[in-house]
Amino acid sequence: MSLSPSKSASKRIRKQLQKRIDDALGLLSKRRLSDEDIHEARKSLKKARAFLRLLKPGLAAAAYRVGNSNLRDAARPLSALRDAKVLPDALGMLAQHYGKPLRVLDLGGLEKKLRSQKAKLRHDILHTDLTILAHSRRLLREARAAAKQLRIRGDNWEVVSPALKQVYRQGRRALAAARDQTSPEAFHECRKQAKYLRYALETLEPLWPPVIHSLADQAHELTNYLGDDHDLTVLRQKAQDTLSAADEAALAALIERLQMELRQKALRLGSKLYEEKPEVFTHRFAEYWHEWRHERAS
Repeated sequence: MSLSPSKSASKRIRKQLQKRIDDALGLLSKRRLSDEDIHEARKSLKKARAFLRLLKPGLAAAAYRVGNSNLRDAARPLSALRDAKVLPDALGMLAQHYGKPLRVLDLGGLEKKLRSQKAKLRHDILHTDLTILAHSRRLLREARAAAKQLRIRGDNWEVVSPALKQVYRQGRRALAAARDQTSPEAFHECRKQAKYLRYALETLEPLWPPVIHSLADQAHELTNYLGDDHDLTVLRQKAQDTLSAADEAALAALIERLQMELRQKALRLGSKLYEEKPEVFTHRFAEYWHEWRHERAS
């Protein structure tokens, strides 16, 4: 379901919010959860939070705060499972990238540790402590009920415009902070903000599909670079106290080298994506919006 020039944008975004919550709740209610189920549920919750952000200018502060907290907290166990799953993949990424220099290291103990931790965490969350996902489902039921009752002040561009401007501004600031601070935390925040922009752009794609689709693809590519960077940071932490001092130092050097490449690519792409000032970016989208509605009305 996409935006329609003849229907309320706020109502359609709210329906998307409800749908994503329903999708996640349906997946987390299955008797047997696969890794793909967990991935899709987590993705649905990220999109739900992005839709909620698009409605934020029209919501009471308390309604937004509670809704955002419920969605964030419901996703936390899924994020832990996601990290446990991708860490062996991150090690594989290093092997594919460097080949022989990595093969000379004794990483058998690390690989075994990652597999063991993944299996234990998965068993604990999905089979042992059933209250963990039960709590997530309860939060999602609360979020779904609240989404149906949301009172939205205003509609269409008067709601979407300030939300888009804020998402773009926060992403631009996060990129600048990552460039200045070069810390894992700063790059991780940049990734989160780029995801919000990506989902906002995908929602607004009907305004001018070729142009906005290209921007959304850039945001997606940026989050991929920064996602790999984050996974390597976590992998480096897991390698501590597992490898010999020499192997740990060598692995850390390879990780740092690959992260430098990923961050350089991310900063170049981010500079292109966030090159406009927020006012200019939002004004451009306002023109897309009004032209789109005028053309469809004609």
